[in-house]
Amino acid sequence: MLKPKEKTVLKLDRQVTTVRYSPCGRFLMAGGFESVIYRWDNELKTLPPLKGHGGWVQCLAFSSDKKTLFSADSWGQLRAWDYANGKTMWKHDQAHDGWIRALAVSPDGKMIATSAADQKVCLWSVDGKKIREHSHSEDIFCLAFHPEGKSLVFGDLKGKIEQRNVKSGKMERSLDASVLFKLHRLQDVGGARVLQFNERGDTLACAGTTPKNGGNVQGVPTMLFFDWKSGEVKHTIKIGTTSDVYVHDLHLQGDVVFAVTSGNPGVGKFFIQKLGEAAPMFLSTKMSNCHSLAMHPDGKQFVISATNRGSNGNGRRLNKKKEYEGNSSPLHVWTV
Repeated sequence: MLKPKEKTVLKLDRQVTTVRYSPCGRFLMAGGFESVIYRWDNELKTLPPLKGHGGWVQCLAFSSDKKTLFSADSWGQLRAWDYANGKTMWKHDQAHDGWIRALAVSPDGKMIATSAADQKVCLWSVDGKKIREHSHSEDIFCLAFHPEGKSLVFGDLKGKIEQRNVKSGKMERSLDASVLFKLHRLQDVGGARVLQFNERGDTLACAGTTPKNGGNVQGVPTMLFFDWKSGEVKHTIKIGTTSDVYVHDLHLQGDVVFAVTSGNPGVGKFFIQKLGEAAPMFLSTKMSNCHSLAMHPDGKQFVISATNRGSNGNGRRLNKKKEYEGNSSPLHVWTV
């Protein structure tokens, strides 16, 4: 049984949405609400941030060349960085009309895919040239390349997962994750929020929530695991209660999944579970509103971004200094 231990906590005075390790393992990056990309070295020493974005930096993805980072923000900007030297290689100020919600790099490092609030999926070469785009009828929250590099999948608000041929752009099939969606009180709730393949490419994980109601969204965090060959759901994992709401990020390692959830009020879970098992082999509830999980390339360390306890999501009053206390994101560093 895996028994991870918390190593340390990086205390930030701002909130971040995404954390990722570079493929070389030398850098930890975090995209934040301050329109910057925070950086640390492998000793967790703070490095100068990457600046240039205008909106929230929600998407980070590294190329297999171990030198290029791609990032995207809520204003529709897409950038490529020489992340070790902190230099912009190219940028598109308006890659999409609106919030870029997902970003992925092909296994061979030759292409990147993006999806946004404009209901489009775009395929780009790594030098920033657009190859093609696909228009959709719903918001698209997540996408992923198959490890073989021949297929791209993306998931929408209604829980439909489309598989398209990377070379031709033709749709090959769709997978059903509609249990992650509910129309309630004229509000669309849920959707496919996270997509990730395991290393072998024989399993596709799709995560979100099994919605109960809209408004202040309630739902049980849910993950569906599709057999890639048949397209059928072989395993389903639900964790917690309706107040735990969303699975926000996951790492699928063979038949073991690491995942984090964010609920309300101030609820967060981190758990490790083997596919086919009825219960987690490890569960932590000590972190509040967990939004991202980054696994180090060596598999011995990972980082979880959370939110400060007593977060200000419900509009707290000014403090004694007449200041509004914004939220922050402690980064919890764990070892396996």
